Amino acid sequence: MNPAVPHDAAGPAHAPLTRAELRVAELAAQGRVNREIAEQLFITPSTVEQHLTRVFKKLGISGRDFLPTSLSVVRGEDCGAGRKDG
Repeated sequence: MNPAVPHDAAGPAHAPLTRAELRVAELAAQGRVNREIAEQLFITPSTVEQHLTRVFKKLGISGRDFLPTSLSVVRGEDCGAGRKDG
């Protein structure tokens, strides 16, 4: 099994990320450390750690190195389904 991809890429195998989890994950994927993320979002470093722990579990990954790939999969699911244009 590839740890960079959610357990079942063909379907919604993971719970959706909350807005807070997604914001933290996106900053971590950009290479920011927990302290920088905490300062930017006005939360504690402990809260950043808690969000990332939940993100890793929901996406089925083992660490922040896999975030860019996994987040692009999540964004692809979010962008394509149920979009109403015009």
